[in-house]
Order: sequence, then C-alpha cells, then structure tokens
Amino acid sequence: MKLMTNDKDSDFLAGGGEHEQHSEEAAFKMWLRVFVTVRWITVLGILAATFVASRVFDIEFPTAPAYGVCAFVALCNLVLLFQARSVRKMPTSLAIRRARIYGTIHLLLDLAAFAVLIHFTGGIENPFIFYFVLHLIGASLILHYTSVYLLATSVIVMVSLLVGLEYAGVIPHVNLAGFADPGLYREGSYVLAILVVLGSALFAATYMTTSVAGELRKRQREVMQLNQRLLGKRTRELEQASQEIAKMEEARNRFLRFLGVTVHDLKAPLTAIQSYFWVMLGGFAGTLTEKQRSMLERSSQRIKELLALISDLLDIPRIETGQMAQEMKDISLKQVIETAVGDMRDLAKQKKVKLKAEMPRSLGRIRGSAPRLQQVVTNLLNNAINYTPKGTVTVRVSQDDKEIKVEVMDTGIGIPAEDLPHICEDFFRASNVEIKGTGLGLSIAKRIVETHGGRIWVESPCPETGKGSKFSFTLPRKRSKRR
Repeated sequence: MKLMTNDKDSDFLAGGGEHEQHSEEAAFKMWLRVFVTVRWITVLGILAATFVASRVFDIEFPTAPAYGVCAFVALCNLVLLFQARSVRKMPTSLAIRRARIYGTIHLLLDLAAFAVLIHFTGGIENPFIFYFVLHLIGASLILHYTSVYLLATSVIVMVSLLVGLEYAGVIPHVNLAGFADPGLYREGSYVLAILVVLGSALFAATYMTTSVAGELRKRQREVMQLNQRLLGKRTRELEQASQEIAKMEEARNRFLRFLGVTVHDLKAPLTAIQSYFWVMLGGFAGTLTEKQRSMLERSSQRIKELLALISDLLDIPRIETGQMAQEMKDISLKQVIETAVGDMRDLAKQKKVKLKAEMPRSLGRIRGSAPRLQQVVTNLLNNAINYTPKGTVTVRVSQDDKEIKVEVMDTGIGIPAEDLPHICEDFFRASNVEIKGTGLGLSIAKRIVETHGGRIWVESPCPETGKGSKFSFTLPRKRSKRR
C-alpha cells in the first residue's frame, strides 16, 4: 500500500530532514506500541464477548472459530511485539521502513482475522460488523490518505463478497440462534441496507480521520520547520557569540600580558629611585636640610604607594592567567593565619586596636598557596585595623567536614549599605574611607579565594556586634584519600 509520502497530504512523516525523520520514527514506534496494546484488549474483549454470548445469553454459534481467531491475533501480536522491540535498535531510516511494513502487514492480518470472525459469528447478523471502522481509524495514522480509502473500499468488497456468497449458498451461513432470525441473511433489502450503512460509515470515518490526521501532520510539520529555523538561528547566534567571547578573551589575555610586562618594567626604575631616596635620607650623600628631608620623605612615601599599586597590578595578571596554580600545595591554614596575625600586631598596637584570634586547636589542611592566602588575611586585617580606631578586631576560624571558614570582624566605621555590592570591585573605594589606597586589595583577595575554590562576602554592620563590618571567606578542605 502507498504510505505517507505525498506532499499533498502535508505529511510530516514524509519530510527528508533529520528532525522530521526522528519525529517519523517516534510516531511509528508510538503507533506500534498503541497497536499492540489495543490488540491485547481486543483479544480479551472477543474472549469475554464469546463467553457471555454463549453462556449467559444462550446464543448458539460455534465458539471454536472465535477462540481460534483470538489465538491467531494473540500470536500475531507476540510477533509484532518482538518486531517493535527490534525496530528500537535500528538506525532511523531503516526503523521507519520496517515500522511501515510491519504496521501495514498486521493491519491486513487483522482485517482478514476479523472477517473470519464475523463469518463464524453470524455474518450480516452480527452488529460488530461495524467495528471495521476501527481498523480504518488506526490505518489513517500511518498510511497515506489514498491508501486508507483503498483499504475502506477493500473492506466493503470483502464484506460484500462474504455476504453475497452466504446469500447465494456458496458458503454456509452461521446463524446466531436465539439472537437473530435464521433467514435474515437472505433478505435482500436488509442485506443491502447494512452494506450501504457500513459503506457510508467506513468512508465517512475515513474522510474525517484522514482530514484531521492530515491537518495535524501539516501543523506538526510547520512546527518542526519553524523549530529547525529557530534552532539554526540560535545556533548561528551562539556560534557568533562564542567567537566574540573568544576574541574578547584573547584581547583580555593580551591586555593582561601587556599589563604584566609594562608594570614589571615600571617597577625596576621606581625601586632604584626609592633606593636613592633611602641613601640620601640615611645621610650617606651628605647632610640634608629639614626642607630637603621633608621633600625626600614625601617623595619616598609616594614612591612607596606607587610600588604598592604596581605590586597589586602585577598580582592581577598572575592570578587571571592561572600562574597561581603552580603555587598550590598541601598547607596548614592555621599556620598561615597565625603568621598574618603576628605580622599585624605591631600595626594594631600602634593604632591602639585590640587584635584577637579564635581558632580550633586542630585545623584541617587545605591545598593552596600559603603566600597568597596570607596576603588575603593580611589585607582583611589591615583594613579592619585601619578603620577601627581604638576598637577590637577579631579573627575567628571554624570548620566542618567540607570547608574551613575564616571571619575577620571589627568594631570600626563599617561600610555604607549602597557600597556593599561593589566592595570587591577593581579600584572601588567606600564612600566613607579617608585613608589612601589602591582600591585593588579586596578585588585581589576575591580572586585569590575564588581561585582556591572558595567564596568571600561582607556584612555590615557585623551581626555579632551590631557595628563595624565582618568579612568572611571559605576554603574547601583537602579530601583525604580513601584506602
């Protein structure tokens, strides 16, 4: 039979695109699953109807052929079930062809079996003769509309031939004794009326189901074509965006390399100038007047600030380009924190700030860069001490099975709420800060912590004290190897 390959029908199963083939394959596989299920229900229904008609309503007819048809349909269904499973493992194009062939063959087998069942259960007297319509509804889902009309015509011819042969006495008629008049099959007007009603029902059902199925296929094909166009458009946009991102990343890396080289070249002459200033301030180049000393000290301080900026700028490309990965090793975070706290005690004493450290006796080890993490803790402590006049700065460390948490709390001036979202951005300075700085310390600290797989955040005011601020960061603990 001709299958769904005609554009006139707008059949989505006829498309040549890859997406349409996958959809066609899915449609046929679904149809086979539904067909197998309906067949099992049909077999149970015939068995139940045969039993009830013969035992409950005492309608006399040979039940053996009915049970034989059930056995035949069940056997065909087992074969189809095996075939449907084999289709799932086939390539798309082969699966589509096999599914079409299997579906058509089993539809024809079902029609033949149903015709035999109708013959042995009363022929024209059996009201279930109109169930031929169900086969045409199922056929309209996988066959081209002309094939379904041919199938409907074949059913009419087959039923007419069966009824005609019984009418002519060529084959014996099986009467449903106790249900229908024994001579009903020989009444021409009745037989003709049944055939006309059956024929009109078959063609009406064929027209409605093929029309609806064709329209659904058309809509599905349009949706699939639209989806393909949108997918293609999105793919091109993503490719373009990916190329743009790659270009931006390359430009960024070039800038970082340029920044690293340029800043490094600036550091050497500035360091030399700073050493000259120290020589002069030390009196090794002759006696200085107070005015000269004052000018040299201010210049030396500016050079010191500029060198600090250069040091921060050098850190950015080193971190961004992944150079810090070479510094990673198994370290003790407790030792890192203790060193940072010890280095900041003189500054705390100078600022009259009470510096406390709260750490567990045993602190898990991590994989990281000790100098970089010490840089983070030192930066947080330095900020806390500078902005906490005559207050208290506390370093608190806690841990669980997965991570270590470090908190630096102070009772200082705090951070305005509108500045909190930007506090770790490059070159950002809080609006209430008067002490000079590069504005890179916290952004570098954020990069270092995130490179270690952790996260950093700030709260102001500090939840524990109700004033000042609290900087917290977490680091993943080193996982012990399972034996």
